[in-house]
Amino acid sequence: MALYRLLLRLQMTTMRVIGILALASLAVLLGALARSDDDPLRATTEIALGYGLGIVVPLATAWLATSSVGDLVEDRLLVYLWLKPVPRWQLPAAAVLATVTIVVPLVAVPLVVAAIVAGASKLIGALLLACVLATFAYAGVFVAVGLWLRRALWWCLLYILVWENGLARAVDGAARLSIASYAQSLVAHAADVEVSYADRSSSVSVVVPLVIGAAGIMLAVIRYRRAEID
Repeated sequence: MALYRLLLRLQMTTMRVIGILALASLAVLLGALARSDDDPLRATTEIALGYGLGIVVPLATAWLATSSVGDLVEDRLLVYLWLKPVPRWQLPAAAVLATVTIVVPLVAVPLVVAAIVAGASKLIGALLLACVLATFAYAGVFVAVGLWLRRALWWCLLYILVWENGLARAVDGAARLSIASYAQSLVAHAADVEVSYADRSSSVSVVVPLVIGAAGIMLAVIRYRRAEID
């Protein structure tokens, strides 16, 4: 919990909070526009899938997750944490938990408001669950990337833009390796809307993000145990 509180304080800067909230709040405006659509539910679903879960959630998570350990390195604090006699899994796990704690409310609340404004309240439960699962999965992967690779944020952005929002939408095989597609499937099922890149079953859409997030934490722990800290 001490590591969690430390990382929470380091990550929760005014600039990051305002930036993520501003990006997510655009969904409210899009929700207001969707209300006048011929099919408000489908329009809101497409906004949630394409903008909320496809762009805002991964971008916000990448911004915080890759900096969670990076800030410690930059501030010369990581060596002190590394020398403490605590299990190595605790720092990566705390980094993921802190990222989820910040990102979920900042992104989920505007998406829920957008659904309410658009008259698509039936999506609220699925949106909340999808945001939590997607954020956890992305956080696990991006924290691991931050420990394994230099310029981790750029690699994460490349993955989000090229894979998640490019190949995954065009190729079914690629979509199955897309984190977003599982979270998007939950919302698509709740709206009873068919989306080619989000057609996973509900059970799979819950289990796979949890497995991906846990695997990311394990990879981060492996790297942290082998790292040379100065």
